[in-house]
Amino acid sequence: MDVVSRRLELLKLEGLGFSQAEIVKELSQKCACSKRTAYNDFENRESWQPIVQSVVDARSVLLKVVNRYEQIYRQASVRLLTASNELAQLGALNTMLKANAALFETAVLPEILGRDFLVSILASNQACTQFRF
Repeated sequence: MDVVSRRLELLKLEGLGFSQAEIVKELSQKCACSKRTAYNDFENRESWQPIVQSVVDARSVLLKVVNRYEQIYRQASVRLLTASNELAQLGALNTMLKANAALFETAVLPEILGRDFLVSILASNQACTQFRF
């Protein structure tokens, strides 16, 4: 596995909620690299993460995130309407509330504050494209 693939895998595992130690163990096995190499990726991420993520279209990422929050909200609303257990209904309401808050913070709040979130991300990523791995 090449450097870019390893680093994308690191970001994916981190996004899924794995701890740094779990990610290092997984990467060292999957990528056939030393644990020190994986730890170095964590330590030097400020130099490579913007470059790796600039390959990804920020607009499509935002749309995927919004879609995931909407799907979470829909699943929770189904649970709310179909669950007979009060605790399950409260859990579903809590999930719906969290999904709404996360969606607001991700998609709505930057626009309300007058900052174009996507443009600022793209600008910072383009400014970092001069660096190499």
